[in-house]
Amino acid sequence: MAKIVYSLALDEEVIRQVDKSARKAGMSRSNFVNRILAEAVGYETAQQKAENVFSAVENYLKQHANLHFFNATPNIATVVGAIACPYKPKMKYTLEIYPENSRYLGELKISSRTGNGYVRKAIEEFYGLWSAMEARHISEEIPYEIGEGRFRRVLLRPTAELDAVAVAQAIAHYIDVFDGLINGYFTELESGDFDAREMEYTFRRAFYMRPVL
Repeated sequence: MAKIVYSLALDEEVIRQVDKSARKAGMSRSNFVNRILAEAVGYETAQQKAENVFSAVENYLKQHANLHFFNATPNIATVVGAIACPYKPKMKYTLEIYPENSRYLGELKISSRTGNGYVRKAIEEFYGLWSAMEARHISEEIPYEIGEGRFRRVLLRPTAELDAVAVAQAIAHYIDVFDGLINGYFTELESGDFDAREMEYTFRRAFYMRPVL
C-alpha cells in the first residue's frame, strides 16, 4: 500500500517517548507511529501481516525436530534443516513476503552449501523432480528457477480469502513436505531403492485437498 506524507503537531515529550519506543522495537519513527495508529483503528498493516505469517509458520514448525525457524527481518525469515545422509548437508529455506501491491505473495528460496559433488548433483536432481511434480499436480503457471544448487519458487497469492494462519500453514506444510521428501530421496538413493512413482504418490497425497500458494 502506498504511503502518504502528513504533518502532525505533537507534544515534544510524546515525540521523545515515540522515538524511545521505536528504538526499542528496532523501527523507524514513521513505521512505529504507523503501527500504533493502525492498531488504534483496527487495521492490519502489510508488515504486521508478514509478522503474523512468520509467527504462525514458526508455531507450526515447532513440532518438527529437523526444522528450525529464524526471523531475519520484518519481511524475510529462514528455516534451516538437514539431510539425513552421511554428509549431513544443511538445507536453508528462505521465505520472503512481498509488499501488498506486488503480483505475488512472496518467494521461497531453497539452497544447500555443500562441497560434495555427489550430494550437490543429487540435490539439483531432486529440485527437477519436485518442480515437475508441481507442474503435473499443482500448476504449470508457477514461476521457479533452478541453478547453482538453488531452487527459487514464487508464492502465488491465494485465490480464496485466507487469513494469516491459513497462509502460514500452507507455507509451512510446503516446507515440511519438501524437507521430508528430499530426506526420503537421499535415504532411498543410499539404499538403492529409489522409486520415483512412490515419491510422486506421496507428493500427491500430501497436497490433496490442501491450499498451495
